[in-house]
Amino acid sequence: MGFVRTHGRVVEVPEPGPADHVCWVYDDPRDLATAAARFLAGGLARGERLMVVGDGMIESLDRDTLPFGGTDTLLATGALQVLDHATVYDGTGRFTPAQQLAFYDAAARKALDDGFTGLRVAAEVSALAADPVSRPALVRWEHLADDLMASGSGFTALCAYRADLGREALTEVASVHPVVRAPEGVPPFHVFHDRDRVVLTGSVDAFTATRLSRVLAESPAARPSMVLDLGRLEFVDVAGCRVLARWAQGLGGPLRVTGASGLVQRMWRLLGLDAVAPVTFEGLRA
Repeated sequence: MGFVRTHGRVVEVPEPGPADHVCWVYDDPRDLATAAARFLAGGLARGERLMVVGDGMIESLDRDTLPFGGTDTLLATGALQVLDHATVYDGTGRFTPAQQLAFYDAAARKALDDGFTGLRVAAEVSALAADPVSRPALVRWEHLADDLMASGSGFTALCAYRADLGREALTEVASVHPVVRAPEGVPPFHVFHDRDRVVLTGSVDAFTATRLSRVLAESPAARPSMVLDLGRLEFVDVAGCRVLARWAQGLGGPLRVTGASGLVQRMWRLLGLDAVAPVTFEGLRA
């Protein structure tokens, strides 16, 4: 039941790894500058190309903050790229998850072709989270991006969000990151990818089950067999189990569930959820 990826709540940027995906909620731009600089410096130490995304994002970094000559030298050597939102969104300002996936997949491949060990991105995307119209697409993109990172693509990211966006917006975006620095209780659960599996951690109840349903609907399902890891799930009630069953029903293939507690397995049987979506439970968590 061991994880390859770094996950959980943090107060500092974690040590750099090959599949980092961090949601960083900040009050002070100076805090963001410090966090982004540490995240990017970790990428340099790993031999990764750096990319900074967001209008004004690079200005928040002191030009001598990054090692190896600072931002000017890194820009000149191609080790650092700075893009505004319009450039990343194909020059039109539109945001679509499919276009984002294609852009970053190609950028990560290009970094590898150019001799770097991966692509490390620091992006400030508060404006997208603040807009209720664009937020669902942003959440979908973050979830797809997490799958790309978990697949071994070499793509890693720190996604920065202002604390004044409010609890609802922050909960939406934070729920699809494995690593989160956010106010206590934001989010109540995390859904992320770890190689071939979807991992659900935290707590799911009647108040959060609808959000879980939306997140799971975006999980890649075009695979011969899906694995759902509940080994770090702290609590799930009847509503949460029904969401999992409906998701399993729509996968179009078998679902293996690992790490489920005896209580979850008994609840599944008592609710008759095998009739909705038969699953294979593997292992028993105490």
